[in-house]
Amino acid sequence: MHVKNYRSFAIHTQLFALLLAAACATAAEPPSLRRDVDFILEYAPPEDAPLPAGYVTNNCVLAAAARDGAIEKYPDEIYLDYVLPYSVIREGRDDWRGEFRERFLPLVEGCTNAYDAAVKLDRTIWDMIGVHYDTRRDKARQSPRHSMRIGMASCTGISIILIDACRAVGIPARLVGCCWSTIPGNHSWVEVWSQGRWRVLASGEKEREDDIWFLALAAEADITRIDRRIYASRWSPSPDGTRFWQTWEHPQRLSDVPADDVTSRYVAPVRYAIVSSPETLAIPEWRAAADALAAKHAGEAEVEIVAAKPTDSLPRLRAFRPRYAAFLMRPGEFGTETLVELKRMMRRIDDDPFDDAIWGVVTGPDAATAMRIASSSSPRTVASVLATTGVDANVATGRVTVVSDAYPKGEWWAKDANGAVVRHSEPGSLSHVFAEAWREIDPELILTSSHATEHNLEMPFSLGNVVTLRGGFATTAEVNRGGSATPLAAPRREKVWLAPGNCLIANHVDSGDMVMTALSFGRVNQFAGYLKPTWFGFAGWNSWKYFGALGSSLAAGHYAACQWLNLKLSRGEFADEREKQGLLWDRDATVFYGDPMHRVYTASAAGTYPADGAGAPFLVVFPYSSQKRRIEKMPDSLRVTEADDFALIEPAVRR
Repeated sequence: MHVKNYRSFAIHTQLFALLLAAACATAAEPPSLRRDVDFILEYAPPEDAPLPAGYVTNNCVLAAAARDGAIEKYPDEIYLDYVLPYSVIREGRDDWRGEFRERFLPLVEGCTNAYDAAVKLDRTIWDMIGVHYDTRRDKARQSPRHSMRIGMASCTGISIILIDACRAVGIPARLVGCCWSTIPGNHSWVEVWSQGRWRVLASGEKEREDDIWFLALAAEADITRIDRRIYASRWSPSPDGTRFWQTWEHPQRLSDVPADDVTSRYVAPVRYAIVSSPETLAIPEWRAAADALAAKHAGEAEVEIVAAKPTDSLPRLRAFRPRYAAFLMRPGEFGTETLVELKRMMRRIDDDPFDDAIWGVVTGPDAATAMRIASSSSPRTVASVLATTGVDANVATGRVTVVSDAYPKGEWWAKDANGAVVRHSEPGSLSHVFAEAWREIDPELILTSSHATEHNLEMPFSLGNVVTLRGGFATTAEVNRGGSATPLAAPRREKVWLAPGNCLIANHVDSGDMVMTALSFGRVNQFAGYLKPTWFGFAGWNSWKYFGALGSSLAAGHYAACQWLNLKLSRGEFADEREKQGLLWDRDATVFYGDPMHRVYTASAAGTYPADGAGAPFLVVFPYSSQKRRIEKMPDSLRVTEADDFALIEPAVRR
């Protein structure tokens, strides 16, 4: 299309919108117009302000006209997020709506449903506007006008045009995308709302939902990783705060675009085993926790409740082959030996040397705690962090407080809600810093190191102590328990706790130990740490690497660290006898408490296929059990180690 013609259309549609806006101004303003304008302005990205005068009103008037003449009717919540907005993600802002409506509305006349109309648009508009897929485009997230000017666009740019074309004629549409799990790269496509559900459209490829090439790759999405799940854009924030994992720019990161996590729509259900003794299941309150777990995951998993003593459940697990396993146990049913036996048993579901499921212990000092853990919802990204070891300020979307031995004695730092980082230095105990952050920021993630036992956690450099006290936590200025103890405030938010550098902190010895107090009083839904004194730290610190930096959920991060450890042992990849003994020690020294399918992520995930020999292998967890080889088209520069349900990807020659 020639530029002068484009401008002619733009001028024409702007005049049309201004006339409509003037009519609204001279007559009584429709209540829906004020609602629409307020909705757009409330959730508009800050960088869009100030918008040109009349831009939002004109957009809303034209969107309402499109809805009035739409092929199908739909509820307000669909209209507001998927027809009304003037942009899809963070592309450049164009005044596209009027022109697209005038040009494309005749194309969908006679269509009986919105999906068929969207397919017709996809099969027609590209030659009309002179835009086609081309990797030589300027950037991934081009605006429609930019793509029309240069005549090319990426899959994201093509999708943006098709979404805007759909919205212009009253069809709700949204951008969907992901990074592939089993090959390098990513893809974006379109979903349209038709006949009461979201339906897939391969933008720019003239394919219907029953014949789309990328669905097989989408079915391999790794549900354990924030950067390998599938997201659909929206205008207003999602109820759980989910944001789009940005695939249209590099480096990839968590974006500020609100999104819905739609992975379960594309991935086949996994298998989830809930194992509990007959005695525990016979207690109504504990049976209710098992039922809550089953109900929560019924949409994503084939769930089976196994009535067996956990350490006797291997025959059933071999037959069922779960991707996830939760062992629901009362406090008196397990201790260190039981947990070590479970760790060894979970490597024997099949014949390879690896852990054969992502598993955890769902427990608490009472059934109410187990029920809260079983009922907690996900996925989510942590908004606040309290750490006694070094972390990056971007680990959370909000506030962070760090007291760490990575800094000089007596120093600590905090990031406020605006992202400003301030360092502090003071003499004496720092236990009050921990207590104040616990109360003020109510952290969603607790990350700890330094000395610990089953009943206490020391501050770095022994500058204070956190102890268990009458069912709660308290702080003391001294490391010994003889001084006065100040109780910690009761938390308001649910939390997760990773203790990569603490001895014994996850070892269950009584109802008032650190882990039971964390699960109950601390409202901790997931807790991972050491059962034994830790002198090597491979499983603990690499759990943090996968969780804190490489995109894995906490449960999958612990699983990934154990798989890497098993891989090193199976290959004999250790520098000397001391490292070998350290790996053997760590193999059975850590435990994970909580629902293993509960997905919590940090905000600093930057997972990618490895470019060199540094760092951890890239973990891919397959969505369902299969003996079939699943990794294809991997570059020769990468080496793939596959088990039944996961793969580790690393450079072919490690440095």
